[in-house]
Amino acid sequence: MGDDLRALTLGNAPALTRIYSGASGPYTTGKPPPLDQAQEKICSALARAAETPRAQWSWGILAADEMIGLIALRRRSPVMGTISYILREDTWGNGYATNAATQVVAFAFTTAGLDGCRPGRGLRRPDRCPLSGPRPPAVLTGP
Repeated sequence: MGDDLRALTLGNAPALTRIYSGASGPYTTGKPPPLDQAQEKICSALARAAETPRAQWSWGILAADEMIGLIALRRRSPVMGTISYILREDTWGNGYATNAATQVVAFAFTTAGLDGCRPGRGLRRPDRCPLSGPRPPAVLTGP
Protein backbone atom coordinates (compact mmCIF):
# COMPACT_ATOMS: atom_id res chain seq x y z
CA MET A 1 0.00 0.00 0.00
CA GLY A 2 1.03 3.57 -0.55
CA ASP A 3 2.17 6.00 2.13
CA ASP A 4 -1.40 7.33 2.40
CA LEU A 5 -2.83 4.03 3.70
CA ARG A 6 -1.73 2.50 6.99
CA ALA A 7 -2.72 -0.47 9.13
CA LEU A 8 -4.90 0.49 12.08
CA THR A 9 -3.56 0.74 15.64
CA LEU A 10 -5.30 1.36 18.96
CA GLY A 11 -3.74 4.83 18.89
CA ASN A 12 -6.09 5.65 16.00
CA ALA A 13 -9.21 5.52 18.22
CA PRO A 14 -9.48 9.33 18.79
CA ALA A 15 -9.12 9.93 15.04
CA LEU A 16 -11.75 7.27 14.32
CA THR A 17 -14.21 8.99 16.68
CA ARG A 18 -13.64 12.28 14.84
CA ILE A 19 -14.02 10.61 11.41
CA TYR A 20 -17.45 9.27 12.40
CA SER A 21 -18.61 12.66 13.70
CA GLY A 22 -20.27 15.55 11.92
CA ALA A 23 -21.75 15.09 8.47
CA SER A 24 -20.15 11.64 8.07
CA GLY A 25 -22.34 10.19 10.83
CA PRO A 26 -25.63 9.96 8.93
CA TYR A 27 -23.96 7.73 6.33
CA THR A 28 -23.13 5.18 9.04
CA THR A 29 -24.45 4.75 12.58
CA GLY A 30 -25.77 8.28 12.96
CA LYS A 31 -23.46 9.30 15.79
CA PRO A 32 -19.74 9.14 16.56
CA PRO A 33 -18.62 6.24 18.74
CA PRO A 34 -17.22 7.06 22.18
CA LEU A 35 -13.51 6.36 22.55
CA ASP A 36 -14.03 2.88 24.06
CA GLN A 37 -16.26 1.84 21.13
CA ALA A 38 -13.72 3.19 18.63
CA GLN A 39 -11.07 1.09 20.39
CA GLU A 40 -13.36 -1.97 20.18
CA LYS A 41 -13.88 -1.35 16.45
CA ILE A 42 -10.13 -1.23 15.92
CA CYS A 43 -9.61 -4.36 18.07
CA SER A 44 -12.17 -6.18 15.90
CA ALA A 45 -10.34 -5.09 12.73
CA LEU A 46 -7.03 -6.27 14.19
CA ALA A 47 -8.55 -9.63 15.14
CA ARG A 48 -9.95 -10.06 11.60
CA ALA A 49 -6.48 -9.31 10.24
CA ALA A 50 -5.16 -12.38 12.07
CA GLU A 51 -7.82 -14.76 10.70
CA THR A 52 -6.98 -17.44 8.16
CA PRO A 53 -8.33 -17.37 5.58
CA ARG A 54 -8.59 -13.63 5.77
CA ALA A 55 -12.00 -12.14 5.04
CA GLN A 56 -11.39 -8.45 5.74
CA TRP A 57 -8.64 -5.85 5.45
CA SER A 58 -8.89 -2.36 6.97
CA TRP A 59 -6.62 0.65 6.58
CA GLY A 60 -6.53 4.18 7.85
CA ILE A 61 -6.54 6.84 5.11
CA LEU A 62 -3.86 9.45 5.80
CA ALA A 63 -3.25 13.04 4.77
CA ALA A 64 -0.07 14.70 6.02
CA ASP A 65 0.43 11.73 8.41
CA GLU A 66 -2.98 12.36 10.03
CA MET A 67 -5.69 9.69 9.86
CA ILE A 68 -8.66 11.25 8.04
CA GLY A 69 -10.59 8.15 7.01
CA LEU A 70 -11.04 4.42 7.01
CA ILE A 71 -11.30 2.04 4.06
CA ALA A 72 -12.08 -1.67 4.17
CA LEU A 73 -12.05 -4.58 1.74
CA ARG A 74 -14.33 -7.49 2.61
CA ARG A 75 -14.24 -10.89 0.92
CA ARG A 76 -17.90 -11.75 0.24
CA SER A 77 -17.18 -14.98 -1.65
CA PRO A 78 -13.99 -16.74 -2.74
CA VAL A 79 -13.75 -14.41 -5.75
CA MET A 80 -15.85 -11.31 -4.95
CA GLY A 81 -15.21 -8.44 -2.55
CA THR A 82 -16.74 -5.17 -1.42
CA ILE A 83 -14.97 -1.92 -0.66
CA SER A 84 -16.36 0.67 1.72
CA TYR A 85 -14.95 3.83 3.25
CA ILE A 86 -15.65 6.84 5.41
CA LEU A 87 -13.83 10.17 5.42
CA ARG A 88 -13.79 13.01 7.92
CA GLU A 89 -16.12 15.62 6.45
CA ASP A 90 -13.53 18.42 6.31
CA THR A 91 -11.51 16.31 3.85
CA TRP A 92 -14.29 15.56 1.35
CA GLY A 93 -13.73 16.56 -2.27
CA ASN A 94 -9.93 16.27 -2.30
CA GLY A 95 -9.58 12.87 -3.97
CA TYR A 96 -8.55 10.97 -0.84
CA ALA A 97 -11.29 8.32 -1.20
CA THR A 98 -10.64 7.94 -4.92
CA ASN A 99 -6.92 7.45 -4.33
CA ALA A 100 -7.50 4.99 -1.46
CA ALA A 101 -10.12 3.02 -3.43
CA THR A 102 -7.78 2.78 -6.43
CA GLN A 103 -5.08 1.27 -4.21
CA VAL A 104 -7.49 -1.13 -2.51
CA VAL A 105 -8.97 -2.31 -5.82
CA ALA A 106 -5.44 -3.07 -7.05
CA PHE A 107 -4.73 -4.91 -3.78
CA ALA A 108 -7.97 -6.90 -4.15
CA PHE A 109 -7.01 -8.15 -7.60
CA THR A 110 -3.30 -8.73 -7.02
CA THR A 111 -2.81 -9.65 -3.35
CA ALA A 112 -6.21 -10.82 -2.09
CA GLY A 113 -6.79 -12.85 -5.25
CA LEU A 114 -10.28 -11.54 -5.94
CA ASP A 115 -11.77 -11.44 -9.42
CA GLY A 116 -14.25 -8.61 -8.78
CA CYS A 117 -15.20 -5.82 -6.38
CA ARG A 118 -18.29 -3.73 -5.82
CA PRO A 119 -19.12 -0.85 -3.48
CA GLY A 120 -20.02 -1.96 0.02
CA ARG A 121 -22.97 -0.76 2.03
CA GLY A 122 -22.35 1.95 4.58
CA LEU A 123 -19.04 3.64 5.34
CA ARG A 124 -19.35 5.77 2.21
CA ARG A 125 -21.02 8.89 0.92
CA PRO A 126 -23.43 7.50 -1.68
CA ASP A 127 -23.29 10.63 -3.80
CA ARG A 128 -19.48 10.61 -3.98
CA CYS A 129 -18.44 6.95 -3.99
CA PRO A 130 -15.48 6.66 -6.39
CA LEU A 131 -16.61 3.14 -7.20
CA SER A 132 -20.18 4.03 -8.07
CA GLY A 133 -20.54 7.49 -9.56
CA PRO A 134 -24.21 8.42 -9.85
CA ARG A 135 -25.30 4.74 -10.05
CA PRO A 136 -23.53 1.69 -8.68
CA PRO A 137 -21.81 -0.42 -11.32
CA ALA A 138 -22.58 -4.11 -11.64
CA VAL A 139 -19.02 -5.11 -10.74
CA LEU A 140 -15.43 -4.01 -11.25
CA THR A 141 -13.50 -6.98 -12.59
CA GLY A 142 -9.80 -7.68 -12.50
CA PRO A 143 -7.44 -8.21 -15.37
